[in-house]
Amino acid sequence: MIIGTAGHVDHGKTALVKALTGVNTDRLAEEKRRGISIDLGYAYAGELGFIDVPGHERLIHTMLAGASGIDTALLVVALPEGIRPQTREHLQILSLLGIGQGVVALTKCDLAADRIQEVGAALRALLAGTALAKAPVIPVSAVSGQGVDRLRDALLACAPAVRSLAGYPRLAVDRAFTLSGAGLVVTGTLVSGRIAVDDRLLLSPSGLELRVRGLHAQNKAAAEARAGQRVALNITGARLSKEVVTRGDWVLHPAIHAPVAAVDARISLLADNVRALRQDARVHLHLGAAHVMARVSLLERDRLDPAEAALVRLTLQQPIGALAGDRIVLRDTGATRTIGGGVVVDPFPPRRGRRIPARLAQLRALDEPDLVKALRAALAAAPGWTEAAPLLRGRNVRDADRVALVGSVPAIDAGGLLLSPGAVERLRGAVVAALTAAHRASPELPGLQPERLRLSLNERPTAAGFTGIMQLLLRDGTIAQDGPWLRLPGHRIALSAQDETIWSAALPLIAAERFRPPRVRDLATVLRLPDAAVRATLKRLARMGRLVEVAPDHFFLRQTVAEMAAVAADAAAADGTLTAASFRDRLDNGRKVAILILEFFDKAGVTVRSGDVRRVRIDRLGLFGAAGDDRTLDNGSGRGA
Repeated sequence: MIIGTAGHVDHGKTALVKALTGVNTDRLAEEKRRGISIDLGYAYAGELGFIDVPGHERLIHTMLAGASGIDTALLVVALPEGIRPQTREHLQILSLLGIGQGVVALTKCDLAADRIQEVGAALRALLAGTALAKAPVIPVSAVSGQGVDRLRDALLACAPAVRSLAGYPRLAVDRAFTLSGAGLVVTGTLVSGRIAVDDRLLLSPSGLELRVRGLHAQNKAAAEARAGQRVALNITGARLSKEVVTRGDWVLHPAIHAPVAAVDARISLLADNVRALRQDARVHLHLGAAHVMARVSLLERDRLDPAEAALVRLTLQQPIGALAGDRIVLRDTGATRTIGGGVVVDPFPPRRGRRIPARLAQLRALDEPDLVKALRAALAAAPGWTEAAPLLRGRNVRDADRVALVGSVPAIDAGGLLLSPGAVERLRGAVVAALTAAHRASPELPGLQPERLRLSLNERPTAAGFTGIMQLLLRDGTIAQDGPWLRLPGHRIALSAQDETIWSAALPLIAAERFRPPRVRDLATVLRLPDAAVRATLKRLARMGRLVEVAPDHFFLRQTVAEMAAVAADAAAADGTLTAASFRDRLDNGRKVAILILEFFDKAGVTVRSGDVRRVRIDRLGLFGAAGDDRTLDNGSGRGA
């Protein structure tokens, strides 16, 4: 269990920790000279770890860095002085950080035993309505030892906070130093997961890679540290040094390394001595051991009054590491007083649409600590889906736990989206309706290409998500696919009687000279038809996928284009390059036509030109189907694609 001191300057916090542990946490020369703590101090007694924080008003930022990693508060009030300003502010900070248990020590009882009842009553009034309302209040003297054993027993009776071992490891760095013979050491509280010797992790937000050479947990050498422990890591890395490590950094698994410049949060203002918060107010933000400036954008209103809570967007002056559920504390622009705090709801918010009703509904749903309940509520709100990657990263869910989470909601995992079953059914209905309308309006077309189909929907998932949903619908037979087109399974291409007549007559002529087919005007002359009529029919057949218009009015059979792509790849096989001359010789169709075909391949990405030579992209050879595929020769049934 990690215990953190709190209280006004010179009320005896450091002396009390020494009485409990035998360790003087004032390690700096200036601390010893002035007799007050100015930085975080650390001490251990068995399984208890103590973080001793400074009490001076100018060092609240340091107090916050230490208090963010504690389980239990040790609130210290000196009997001769009683409740002082930092007593109140430290108590407010403990409440904002969600510290739900603690013990109150009335120090220096050997000097002012007559004030125990008076100060105790004032404290009970101050603690009323807080998480420490029922905390034991114990008179104690670090000098005489009076009450120290009773205080220790009260601390041992507290339970450590429940920390998640299931997530990826994440350690909040509050100190870095070098040791002779060991190298760089960073310390902090492990807030989730486990860290073992030889683990390869990252320093965030810098992203520097590191390896754990050794570690101490609760001040003892160990092979592994678990969430909830104070940990010292001896780390090494190519570009690591004490100078690149900053209080507020994180040591974590690469899967959750995603520094953020903005977070959506729920914050509340304190009730006392705090002004209303208005749009774009600037504040000091404390998260973990990090401290940055931030701008507050209220999402639900234009003003937040004292004692009220609201959803906000916090835009940070510099990126920090943050995940959902992280506690934050806000101080005013001059860093003279604490004004409020709250919890991160979405560490990876969308850049646009922050105040639209659908986004606010999603945010309210995510404002739930239990992930299953939060995801269930988010999927119940419009549009019925959410992106999986930012949600799971933001909640520190391991890849191995994804399937179990999806099953417990339940949700459908498709294309990077998590969707409710109802949303999938709505999309299914919308896709069927869109394809039905398209087939009715253009029966000569094979269907719609995916992006056009997606854009035709009122509710539009991301392109990747839509692809995943289409895969689901293809697997269950709701839709079918022909090349790049999606269609209903029962759809059959239908040409008009005139188009069928022209196509029946033109097909043999185009197939006879497949590498050098006649142009539109030549076909029109042979068929004794107007150029416009022949052109319109061939363009419709190109949209159907039977023909490819390689150049204006120059149509090739689709399988011929696939064959010519294979010829190009074969011609380039010897030395990896293709010339117009070698391609012409293979097709025997003349230089002019060969160049037209190659220029078409350049535009389609089948070939890449560099001067007079080209390189064939093998990954694009299937763009027009397989060479020799004769489905497009079907001119009677209309089933060709």
